[in-house]
Amino acid sequence: MSVSRAMGKMPLSSGPYQRSAILAKENDTCHFCRMQDLRASADLRAARKVGRPRRGTEAARIDGLINAATQVFLREGYGLASIDKVASEAGVSTRTIYERFKNKAHLLVAVIRRLVDRMATGIAGADLEGLEPRAALMLIARTIIDRASDRDSAALFRIVATEAHRFPELARQMRENDKRCIDTALAAYLKLEIKRGTMVLSDPDKAAGLFLHMVFSELHDRWLFGPEEAVTNWDSNSHLNYVVDLFLLGAAPRHAP
Repeated sequence: MSVSRAMGKMPLSSGPYQRSAILAKENDTCHFCRMQDLRASADLRAARKVGRPRRGTEAARIDGLINAATQVFLREGYGLASIDKVASEAGVSTRTIYERFKNKAHLLVAVIRRLVDRMATGIAGADLEGLEPRAALMLIARTIIDRASDRDSAALFRIVATEAHRFPELARQMRENDKRCIDTALAAYLKLEIKRGTMVLSDPDKAAGLFLHMVFSELHDRWLFGPEEAVTNWDSNSHLNYVVDLFLLGAAPRHAP
């Protein structure tokens, strides 16, 4: 009988063989359990990856930074606001902000620019079809005033007004953005009315700027010199009616007697 066959018939209860068999069985069991654990962990990671949302677009990230900056400026004012505070508010690093904005002033420009863009969008999106010029101008003026006189807008514009003398470049960019957005949208409407023969204006672009100055004049005074309630509780109807009537007196066609 061969040695191997003899060993095969030998009972495993013999000391060294029993221990070897037990150890082998334990090793196999531990290895199998470990493989199961690894497989389960991999399945869990895969499940998490499937449910994980995609990273936002660059536009969404910038919008999030502007949202955070808006909150910091409203809470701290311009003087106490900082890139560090904006980064903390947004939950990002300061490097993330500096990659997109040069400094705190450029962040404020972005905040106000978005506010102005929304006003311009309100003008462009206003349903003016079929309205007489007076009704259309009242709708435009009301849209602008309603958006500019809410609590956050008033606070932000007050910040710009008080900081403009220290940051003339900031003020210049703000004015250019106003002209690019709101003035242009209003001028487009005036040019359309000129073609229809309902208005006579030699310079519709300048007329748009003058109309907006009249619309904003009372609100600007309240922003700069009144308490917060002077803006939020202002009944602007009488002011806007007067502005529109005065503007149309100068823009209406003159008929020969």
